[in-house]
Amino acid sequence: MSSLDIVRDYFNREARRFDAIYEHNKPWHQRVVDRAFRGVVLERFRLICNLAPMRGEWTVLDVGCGPGRYAQALAEAGASRVVGIDVAASMIELARSEAGRLGFGSSCEFRTSGFLDFATDERFDVVVATGYYDYLDNPLPHLQKMLKLSRGKVFATLPKRWDYRVPVRKARFLFERGYVRFYSRREILELAEAAGLPPGRLSLVDLGRDYVAVMRP
Repeated sequence: MSSLDIVRDYFNREARRFDAIYEHNKPWHQRVVDRAFRGVVLERFRLICNLAPMRGEWTVLDVGCGPGRYAQALAEAGASRVVGIDVAASMIELARSEAGRLGFGSSCEFRTSGFLDFATDERFDVVVATGYYDYLDNPLPHLQKMLKLSRGKVFATLPKRWDYRVPVRKARFLFERGYVRFYSRREILELAEAAGLPPGRLSLVDLGRDYVAVMRP
């Protein structure tokens, strides 16, 4: 089974549990676990949703959009068009349902697709890829394509290789038949250079468990 198949199967199973990270009303034990091990998910959500909005008309591509939380938030922040793609059909179903419920059905479009299979002539002002590079066995072509499709900024999160939670995440994903990888700061810089990002166009924000890479191609 390829890493893409493993990721697809994992998030099809875990779609609602992953979406619940963003919810406030959930059992106390889930709140404890999410605060201890997944607090960075909300940190990076707040950071990117604050940094991404632009003046005038702007568009977004959300790669690995999951249940569409970024798409909905950025549409609310003023994006005229948001395209979200994800390999997990269960995630896309959640994203479409919630965007429609919130009234963003006309501005948010969701597709079930692998990113490298996603064909478009469109370029986007903002490209977002959060919790995406965690699950790639070869991240270079993905970053190259994101830079090519962006005419503004690319926001990507990459989990740190040296963090006390790494063994726990590895063990959990192994148990749940998932796939996860981690990055050092040097690896991220080398990845950006290999993808063709010009020098001085990358900023890294350290959130403890994750880096948030802000790229200006």
